[in-house]
Amino acid sequence: MSGGVVVAVVGAASEVGREIPTVLEARGIEVADLRLYDTTDEADADTEAAGEPLLPAEAIDFEGVDVAFLCGPAAQTRELAERAIESGALVIDLTETLTAADVPLIVPEVNADAVEEGIGRGVYACPTPGATALAVVLKPLEDAAELRRVAVTAFEPTSTAGTPGVDELAQQSRQLLTGESAEVKVFPQRIAFNLIPKVGDFAVGGRTRAEWELERQTRQILSLADLPLIVTCVQTPTFYGQAYSILVETERPLDLDAARAVLRAAPGVLLADDDEYPTLADVVGSDATHIGRLRDDPTVPHGLAMWVVIDGLRKGGATNAVQIAELALRARG
Repeated sequence: MSGGVVVAVVGAASEVGREIPTVLEARGIEVADLRLYDTTDEADADTEAAGEPLLPAEAIDFEGVDVAFLCGPAAQTRELAERAIESGALVIDLTETLTAADVPLIVPEVNADAVEEGIGRGVYACPTPGATALAVVLKPLEDAAELRRVAVTAFEPTSTAGTPGVDELAQQSRQLLTGESAEVKVFPQRIAFNLIPKVGDFAVGGRTRAEWELERQTRQILSLADLPLIVTCVQTPTFYGQAYSILVETERPLDLDAARAVLRAAPGVLLADDDEYPTLADVVGSDATHIGRLRDDPTVPHGLAMWVVIDGLRKGGATNAVQIAELALRARG
């Protein structure tokens, strides 16, 4: 990326869009021109992010852009991606719109070799935060002992519903603490001081769309189409950060010491010491996938249990997207 790259962020006022400039700077990427487009209804040309003005959606221009990060709105993603590709830009989709099988779904620590597949088409998809976290953790275990079965409980923050979700939790908390009734708009039930075992609409077989998509994306990234994997997604009264309780059964023996060694050596992973564990508050701003409470699962022959936490806006979104861009631009030459 010598000489500086031209970057466009569409949806720069979104939760993840605001992180893109921060990650570009943190990774030392030289940016010759940063175009930040606000696609919200409240677009204000005087608003700034990362010291740059937020431009209105009608001003979107991909001419001369090297890489375009699409962060919203999802309904316009396909049309915007086509425009960007026609202008010669590499497209990184963070809206979960272009996650079909023919668009490479990339987690650089896991399947960086798949970047080559997208060079000709010029478009890549950033997985959901959950699929990113699961892939980073499960890949080294698959390589070491072959996965037999995985069961996951995913604890999702209100930011998965964007700014409206974050605002609803804050508003409901204020209302309940002052004796008012909580107004429900974004989530199916009150989220403040509550847990909702449903993220997304129900699909066939009792799964929700979020559960089905997390399972599908994880299998795709790992290239394990038949992996027995079941996920339960729970909406939690938290603002940011994703947490996962994971049970893993392997085909071959992998004792606790060996599992620790495998995970400590895995790229992008931070394994806590035995008497420590990461929380959502600990990982804000972190680009790592954090693991704690690693222990044997005595209910199966070769089982492990663990607690995994990531910053969904960083490694679960902006950081992963920027890493993809780095690899793709390097591969394109």
